[in-house]
Amino acid sequence: MSFVHLHVHSQYSILDGASPIKSLFQKARKYGQPALALTDHGYMYGVKEFLRVAAEYPDVKPIVGCEVYVALEDRHTRRGKIDQKAYHLILLAKNITGYHNLVKLCSLGNIEGFYFHPRIDRELIEKYHEGLICTTACLGGEVPRRIMEGNMEAAEEAVLWYKSIFGEDYYLEVQSHPTDVPLAPKETFEKQQIVNEALYELAKKHDIKVIATNDVHFVDKEDGPAHDRLICLTFNNNVDDPDRLRYTQQEYFKSKEEMAALFPDHPEVLSNTLEVAD
Repeated sequence: MSFVHLHVHSQYSILDGASPIKSLFQKARKYGQPALALTDHGYMYGVKEFLRVAAEYPDVKPIVGCEVYVALEDRHTRRGKIDQKAYHLILLAKNITGYHNLVKLCSLGNIEGFYFHPRIDRELIEKYHEGLICTTACLGGEVPRRIMEGNMEAAEEAVLWYKSIFGEDYYLEVQSHPTDVPLAPKETFEKQQIVNEALYELAKKHDIKVIATNDVHFVDKEDGPAHDRLICLTFNNNVDDPDRLRYTQQEYFKSKEEMAALFPDHPEVLSNTLEVAD
């Protein structure tokens, strides 16, 4: 059984990702992973370099994607601090039509929906969904957020809406980041466990496949402290600020063995990534 990383941030996720694109391909080849996705936040700045480097690694299929921001209401609504936040969503192009639609969505997110982030909405997703694969993303996604709020009715509504648009190209996404790094947020893993169990239930109820991702933000485990400093720069925080944002430092490019160890009871969430990559 192999595995493919489908939720990956490069250095083009500005002030958030710290993964050089060539290093990602080197790691994928080293681990025998047959494909690699690029899903930077909100933009597709890295696609040109991604495809150029991919030509040097013919054994690793490049998958162009984006972690888009979806407006809480619609892309035209700007309600002060309320709409500073947006739902995360992973979109992957499975063909040239999907690539063109992804470009269109990212462009319209900036032209029509920008408010702290380039935002799209359900109207645009419905209009430009052809050729795209969709996954629920991290804890910042609409479905995970609704689950954490205890609003399973809203979570299920979102699942059913996206399934109605993407059909078999819609996947639920699970992540697992247990950490023993000092000061790293242990509650992230606890929230992920709650969300994952609910996602498995929704998947079974509505016949939707589940994939595992690691929300890659840096390449090697040893890069965790450097990435932590990058986050300090992003938010203008001191390293020793007890209230600043911290990652679990588990968001590195893991091998299939490391990923399998995180989901021992659900091996299908790894094999399903190969289906997406095909």
